[in-house]
Amino acid sequence: MKKISLILLLFAAALSYPQEKKENPPPMLIDVGNFNLSMIRLMGDGGLQSQFSWNLTGDNRENTELFYWPQDRYKSNMLYQIFNPVSLDDNGIIDEYGAVKPMMLRGDALTNFGANDWGYEVRRYRPPHVVVDGIALDAPYRWNVDPDLETDIKIVFEEVLPQFGIRSHVEVYASSNPDHADYFIWKATHKFTGEIKIPRSASLPTDTIPDQTIRFWWPIAFSFGPSKAGERAVTNNFSYEGEDDIDGWFKRKSELLPDRSRDSLYVTYYFDSKYAGAQAYSNGSTDDSGDPDRITGFLHSTQVPGYSLLYADKSNVEKIDDPAQPYALPHAGILADLWGRRDLGLKLTYRGDDARGRFPEAAALPEKGPMRFITCGPYELTKNTAASRFDSVTFVYAVGVGGAGFDSAAVVGKAWLDGQITDAEKNAWILRNGLDSLWKVMDKANWAYDQMSKGNKIPSAPPPPDIEVTSGPDRITIKWGYPEPSYFNDAKTGVDDWAGWNVYRKEGALLVNDPSDAGTGKQWKLIYSTNDRNTTEYSDNDIIRGIDYYYAVTAIDNGTQNVSPINSGKSLESSRHVTRSLLPAVSFKPGLATSELVRVVPNPATVASGTALRAGDPNNSKISFFNLPVKCTLRIFTETGNLVNTIEHYGTADEEWFQLTDSNQYVTSGIYILAVTDCEDIDGNKLDNQFVKFIIVR
Repeated sequence: MKKISLILLLFAAALSYPQEKKENPPPMLIDVGNFNLSMIRLMGDGGLQSQFSWNLTGDNRENTELFYWPQDRYKSNMLYQIFNPVSLDDNGIIDEYGAVKPMMLRGDALTNFGANDWGYEVRRYRPPHVVVDGIALDAPYRWNVDPDLETDIKIVFEEVLPQFGIRSHVEVYASSNPDHADYFIWKATHKFTGEIKIPRSASLPTDTIPDQTIRFWWPIAFSFGPSKAGERAVTNNFSYEGEDDIDGWFKRKSELLPDRSRDSLYVTYYFDSKYAGAQAYSNGSTDDSGDPDRITGFLHSTQVPGYSLLYADKSNVEKIDDPAQPYALPHAGILADLWGRRDLGLKLTYRGDDARGRFPEAAALPEKGPMRFITCGPYELTKNTAASRFDSVTFVYAVGVGGAGFDSAAVVGKAWLDGQITDAEKNAWILRNGLDSLWKVMDKANWAYDQMSKGNKIPSAPPPPDIEVTSGPDRITIKWGYPEPSYFNDAKTGVDDWAGWNVYRKEGALLVNDPSDAGTGKQWKLIYSTNDRNTTEYSDNDIIRGIDYYYAVTAIDNGTQNVSPINSGKSLESSRHVTRSLLPAVSFKPGLATSELVRVVPNPATVASGTALRAGDPNNSKISFFNLPVKCTLRIFTETGNLVNTIEHYGTADEEWFQLTDSNQYVTSGIYILAVTDCEDIDGNKLDNQFVKFIIVR
């Protein structure tokens, strides 16, 4: 643990600096739960709040939707759009030149080309330090740390929506608690400031719109298309967004907060349906709903993602939840609506007041790029600069995913491929399980936000430890530890409730179902547990040389501090995902169990040998020591007994020396002696010393 301890001391200095508002922030990550979301400014047209990822498809389609669930599954990415069109009433809005516009001020119809002003990321604990074979895998970002954070991570950003003179302040919360790991909470406050440019770019009177009152509806769509792995499994390619997906909605009474004024939730969702161009499977079916694997039948796309409204201001004055919201859950399509229309009736579609209705049912057939909005309104906002009045409204959403577990997806998919169940039975199972689990996710998010709004923290899993993985001779060593004793204390109560360490391993590829695993379905497995907090090292000897291995270490608590209707008294485990060793560790053939066979090559080392002798050229000055024991000290002496260099050797049977002294000077021609001492085999048994004479001739 010496290396980790040293790194932690150096790293601690970065923890105390204040929170910074970063202009054009680097990618901000929500990675503590079962999903991974990258908030990246460069994705698509809009800012962080409005993103159209298909603009970066083309040859890179598989990497554009930067929302993964489960995040340790190969190509489980599926979020392709966040869209906030805003629908004004018939009075429209007065632009910066005094003209009345019915919908938009500039740019394309209803499209928010938001400009990000600033953003930052804050975490309850700094991210764990992960080292693999001496390589530090630190992400290129300086996190803010706040031990009093309501959840494990929060992203904060502000952007200006120039179409409407609105400044949006967005906070995104996520948790590593296993019972809250499948959703994040999106809290957005929209203030009518009149800005049409971010402050550092504004300099003219026309960079703001005049004082006025606007009346509007606020639609928002998180659009999903499960999943890229499924697309590849079915077509051996990656398609554009949502080509075989269907959106829908349902309403259900809360089980966790039945007495709250908002006692029921509207939940929108998306699921993978039948792709019209799918080739027949071996069972004769062309129904690829759920994206069955063509060899194993595994259902790659059982994810049912969605989102729900948790809170909406009653008005710009009444800052209490309005259970009458949402106004509508309208449906729209990308081709037919977003890019296909430029009429003013489009705002009625996003509002939910067109012929489709405010709560249209799910479509019977897939539509390219489906969008299911949650629309709130109408609201009035006033901008009065002289009175310092800039009205705002706040909305809170939960965004999450439900779906079947890995093993169930494998069993049901194989049964379908083998003809044991029908297309209809497969599809009904996917949707039923997905909707049921999605509802539980949304209801947990509803309970969590209710707690947060009262100033309470939700029960927290322990923080993840730092981890160091080292490839070794016929073994791989994993070390871990906390940077300070306070990490053993519960984040909510401050009580020491630590209970144990768990070590996990993944063989083959880092991600589950990666094609390089050849359909073996290898998953992360628990390989070691201990209840001794001082045991912070494990040697994995159950491995095969030449095979890649990945590791993760988690902490668990005893459950005594976890009081809630969801997990009262339940032991919680830290996130396995954030300590994953993202580089493989590979064991190698160990040194010999004897010290009697050491050889120096070449010997003699001469110009005539054609190797190992051109001083100053490291590629041609190498001398190799072969057949070494696992552990030993190599000392090189001149014939007269002067020490030239010392090398501490561990691991393989080989070591290299480039004819340099310990003061980094090249040696001269002469007779040298290699002393091999302090020898041990792989089990630590002592071995005899050996002395080998060799010659260097320049």
